[in-house]
Amino acid sequence: MTKLLENLKPLNQTNTDTYDVVICGGGLAGLTLARQLKLNMPNISIAVLDRLSRTLPTATFKVGESTVEFGAYYLSHTLQLENYFREHHLPKPALRFFLGNPQDSLKDRPELGSSELHEPYAYQIDRGLLENDLRNFNTVLGIKLLENCSVQDVILSDNQNLHKIVYKQIGNQTTQTIQTSWVVDAMGRRRFLQNKLGLAKPNNEPFSAVWFRINDRVDVNDFVPVTEEQWHSRVGKNMRYYSTNHLVGYGYWVWLIPLSSGYTSIGIVTNEDIHPLKEYHTYEKAYKWLEKHEPVLAAHLKEQQPSDFKKMPNYSYSSTQVFSLNRWACVGEAGTFIDPLYSAGTDMIGIANSFTTEIIGLDLKNQLTQGMVDYANSSFLTLNELIHWTIRLSYQIFGKNSVACVLKLIWDILIAWSIIMPPGISSVLIKPERMAKLQNLNEEFLSLSRSVYNLLDDWSNKSLNRLSFKYIDTLGELPFVKELHERNLKPNKTDREIRDDYVASLEILEEFAQVIFLLALEDTMPDQLALFPSTVWLNAWAISLDPDRWESDGLFKPQSQPRDFTRVMQPLRKSIRLNSLVQASRTDNLQPTFCS
Repeated sequence: MTKLLENLKPLNQTNTDTYDVVICGGGLAGLTLARQLKLNMPNISIAVLDRLSRTLPTATFKVGESTVEFGAYYLSHTLQLENYFREHHLPKPALRFFLGNPQDSLKDRPELGSSELHEPYAYQIDRGLLENDLRNFNTVLGIKLLENCSVQDVILSDNQNLHKIVYKQIGNQTTQTIQTSWVVDAMGRRRFLQNKLGLAKPNNEPFSAVWFRINDRVDVNDFVPVTEEQWHSRVGKNMRYYSTNHLVGYGYWVWLIPLSSGYTSIGIVTNEDIHPLKEYHTYEKAYKWLEKHEPVLAAHLKEQQPSDFKKMPNYSYSSTQVFSLNRWACVGEAGTFIDPLYSAGTDMIGIANSFTTEIIGLDLKNQLTQGMVDYANSSFLTLNELIHWTIRLSYQIFGKNSVACVLKLIWDILIAWSIIMPPGISSVLIKPERMAKLQNLNEEFLSLSRSVYNLLDDWSNKSLNRLSFKYIDTLGELPFVKELHERNLKPNKTDREIRDDYVASLEILEEFAQVIFLLALEDTMPDQLALFPSTVWLNAWAISLDPDRWESDGLFKPQSQPRDFTRVMQPLRKSIRLNSLVQASRTDNLQPTFCS
């Protein structure tokens, strides 16, 4: 047992059938919410009901093992479990992507990732281990845990009377009832309240996934011979292994995630219009699918048998409402389920839980208003849609042009660090009066992103494959990325610091957008690129690959004063180069100095 648990003593909990909060569902979302509520309001009474009982299986339990910075910050800092995570779960350098031709050797596929570990840490979490320990931690805090219980009904009060939860012990037909001021649905994809109240919002998109765990270390470093010293040495020891590795191809990606138990989690995610689920919905079929599409990985799984195998067709969905003035909320998969590409599931749990904690706290002080609930719903669901929209555009580019794809991935990382994570880390997501001051800047970020995404999509379809890259170290080789990372992931900033950092981030992204435009021209229409002066400053919100629109869209009428964007172009040009055959035949008048 962990040192944290050993040093705590249980609080006295009065046996009662009435609670301030009842959380239906004891998975990651429900357990973390219970802990957050108790840490913020020690005197609150909480019960958690779940159909499973301890001890939960390690490794072969639930999907959702990869975190990124915000979700990891929530788990380790908001929930005060940093020492626990460093002791019991694996540190994660970042997301890592292998692009290019999946039939090539891994060493020949373009790679994006970090070469070393950076603060703030993210983690690869063993869900069974974590949820076992969270149950123990919560019991020590005085939270009532009712295991082996199946929720039969939630009877919502339409006034200030108590809600009722009807449940029964699994294997026992006798029902029991408990009452509560607040009820939270954390029962996952069962989406009890969402279905009961008619709030479901399906995405109706053809994206599905399967996953399985291997009781062994599956390390991408082993996919490349040790004699390839340059490939191995460009990344720190074990950094590739500890990453969430993405093997990306046309219409799909495959994940490899290491677990502290020694297992490896492997998943296949596809657009079913290109790769129907029926082609890989059993392990035997999934292995044959990998032999065809990711043969290098398949070769390393040849002698392996999975410890489990699970599938999830049409996995993503949303809701029209997740919080209510009538004292209920939906968190985790009971509310929304986001595409797993960027490991944002724990981020969304942390955000929904933080809104729920704030709302319940205000209600206990008799300060909760409909306006606050409306703000929480709008903010959370808008953010969910934003991330969903951002990710879906990636699938349109995957497997086409690697340079356009890597620039899309870098752009998405910067957007996440600029407008999604900083407010949460600074605890302002739940403060509408503070976020309102940033609304105009948020609209600028989103408008700029639309222009960039449209251009990247167009580029990926028009590419002449004149450009390529081998490896980009996200933080080590791109100073503008590192600057934005360090600036935005600083916790507990003042209003002025947050706004100043928003402005600074927008400036970097404005410069990055112009660089993306010039690189796209160099690849798709170098004759047009030659018409631009060596020093150029454009309207980044008007970029496109349609020269007939440039004048009418205002490309040559910048919205800001001209700046030198060498800090963005120069490090990218060290990695992104003209292909050797193009380089040999190039004429100087097709290569302005800002792209040299």
